[in-house]
Amino acid sequence: MRKRLLFALFLGLLSCNPKIYPDRTQFMKDGESPPMVDLGYYKSVQLRPGQDSSMAVALAISGGGSRAANLGLGIMLGLEDFEGQGYQGLLREVDYLSTVSGGGFAGGAYISALFTHERAKLEGPFSMRRHVQLNAKEALAYSYTGVLVRATFNPRLWFSHVDDGDALERAIDNQVLGYQLRNQSDTITGRSILLEDCFVPAGSERPVTLPMMIANASTINTMAIFPFTPGVLERYGIIGYTHRMRKEVDQGLSPYEVPLAVGIKASGSFPVFISNSTLVSSYSEERPYLHLIDGAMTDNIGYVSAFEALRQDSARHKVLLIIDADADGNRYTFSEKEGALFSLGVAARLPSSGLEARRSRLRREIVADCEPLRIQQVFFSFSVLIEGNDAPLPEKIMLEEEQQRLVNLLRTGQSLTDTDQQILYELLTHIGTKYTIEPIEQELLILSGQLIVKLQRGQLLRALR
Repeated sequence: MRKRLLFALFLGLLSCNPKIYPDRTQFMKDGESPPMVDLGYYKSVQLRPGQDSSMAVALAISGGGSRAANLGLGIMLGLEDFEGQGYQGLLREVDYLSTVSGGGFAGGAYISALFTHERAKLEGPFSMRRHVQLNAKEALAYSYTGVLVRATFNPRLWFSHVDDGDALERAIDNQVLGYQLRNQSDTITGRSILLEDCFVPAGSERPVTLPMMIANASTINTMAIFPFTPGVLERYGIIGYTHRMRKEVDQGLSPYEVPLAVGIKASGSFPVFISNSTLVSSYSEERPYLHLIDGAMTDNIGYVSAFEALRQDSARHKVLLIIDADADGNRYTFSEKEGALFSLGVAARLPSSGLEARRSRLRREIVADCEPLRIQQVFFSFSVLIEGNDAPLPEKIMLEEEQQRLVNLLRTGQSLTDTDQQILYELLTHIGTKYTIEPIEQELLILSGQLIVKLQRGQLLRALR
């Protein structure tokens, strides 16, 4: 009895005379929208040479780790090979890349290939296929999980300001964005790719040579989308970041000087598993840090920033291409277990629960947003393989045998039966969301991406009319 009375007295002391300290210095007030892409900051990407300035094309690449990265690479190769409606090679018509998490690796590999081609002054027209063999395929096969594990167990990092996420950022810069390759070359001056390479300030005399790449992250405290662009960085007052394991803080920092790798890593900082990215801001002296996590928490498709860019572009013809590497379409609704699920198992599902709950209505929302602005949409997803396909599934799929058989069929350009496509769907959707990939999985994803573009040829032709 005495213990209960003492406990009640303790609770009473905690609750007596409460105080509130009002503070209205929030960056965003209640109900306000977060800063988004503003094309008014930049020179138009339609000024790039060698592409149709009357058509604006945005390519959104979803999250999904190395699965999304390599599917995205395959679809970009398919777009490069596409011919129709007067276009020979649709990839070069892409003006905006809007990426999330693993999709940023695919987008970054494309930007790196264009950047390297330009700086090396290679003869002949740009070929993504050539750069896939040169670096991109190897970069997207790299084990970034290994980087994270080694950094986590590195005692030298335990008592420093850098962490596993910073090690991942350096690896992205080295591999995906080609820093290491360029520094090993005798003909190219090596440096990190900066936001200024993708975004040229309005009024600048510099030519526009690359598409705009928008890596989308999320703010932890407000769970708002954070498009990693110079304009958004300026709005948040960003003056510091960590790049290549070094913290850089400069009161006079130009947001155009921030490395692209910082944004790609922030976009892929999946909660719990990868340390969040921290930027330094001059907005508040009391709270000078901005923490960012995976963009999947606010938009796992990359559609929001892609739509914003197209909405503002002055081109008369607008096309939105969406690469959706989600692999949860065949997840079971029901369970074999009668009892309550283990709490940790439930907790593990929570980080992705919001984005998965939204998937059921996402396509309808995209169509509803795009139709009033006459933005044509084409979806590239695993489900393309089984749409209208009623072929029966085999009772059991032998994983390694079927992977190799289908890779051989796709390599040689042979047609797949409906049953083959059903099996291929199963193989692709059972590749986990991870930052590592097996060689046969990578080959299957890249080849399947090119197949999906062929299967969507009719949709592409209609969108390009």
